[in-house]
Amino acid sequence: MVQQPMTLNQMMQAYQQLTADFQARQMDQANYSVALTRLMAMDSEKRWWSCTPEGGFVWYDGSRWIPGQPVVSPVQPTVQAAPAAAVDSHAAALKNNPPLKGWRKIASTPILAILPGVVIGGIWFFYTLLQLILGQSEEVDFLTPAILIGVPLLLWLLRKPVDKLLLPLQKFQKSFPLAIRLGIALAVPMLLGYGFTSIFPSGYSAMQFTALVSTLFAYFLLHTPAAKNIL
Repeated sequence: MVQQPMTLNQMMQAYQQLTADFQARQMDQANYSVALTRLMAMDSEKRWWSCTPEGGFVWYDGSRWIPGQPVVSPVQPTVQAAPAAAVDSHAAALKNNPPLKGWRKIASTPILAILPGVVIGGIWFFYTLLQLILGQSEEVDFLTPAILIGVPLLLWLLRKPVDKLLLPLQKFQKSFPLAIRLGIALAVPMLLGYGFTSIFPSGYSAMQFTALVSTLFAYFLLHTPAAKNIL
C-alpha cells in the first residue's frame, strides 16, 4: 500500500509533535518509534525523506536509505506518491535492522563523542610518559589528552545551544561535499602544528593549542545539528 505523502514542513511539524508527546510521556518508546517510521516527505530537490526509529533522518537515493539532515525550504515541491521501491526499501531496512536498546543507550551518552579523544589522547599520554622514562623529556603532557577529551565532552553537554548557533552555517557547510570537509578537517591539525611549532619552539604548548583549535574546527565543519535540538 502506498503511504500517504506529505510536505517536508508537514513532516517536521509531525516529528516535533510526536517528540513533544513522547517527552511528555503521552506515548511509549515503541509507539513513538513506529510513528516516526511512518513519516515520509519530499524536499525541494525531489528527494524522499523519512525517520528512523531512534529519531534520526534518512533520505532515499533510489536504492537505499542514507542518514542525513533535511533542510526545510519555504517552497515545497508538488507532492507525488512515494515510489513503492522507497516504501518497501524503508520497511525492509527497519525490519532487517530493528532498533537496539543497548545502542540507543550508548548513543544518548557522551561515550561516542569522547571516544576518539580517549584513544588519541591516551596514545599521546603514553608517548610522553615513555619520553620521560627514556630521559628525552622533562615532563608528561597531561593537558593535551584533557583537551582532546574535555572539549568534545563540553560540546556534547552544550549541544542544544551549540546546534542553534551552528544552524545558520548549514547552508555554507553543505555547499562543500563531505569528502572535502573531511579532508580539510584532517589537514588542519598538520598545518596548525607546523605553525604553532614556530611560535612555541619548546614544550608541549604547540600540541595543546593544535588539539584545542583542531577539535573545535572539526566539530563546526563536520557536525550536523540535530533537529530535536533546534525545533
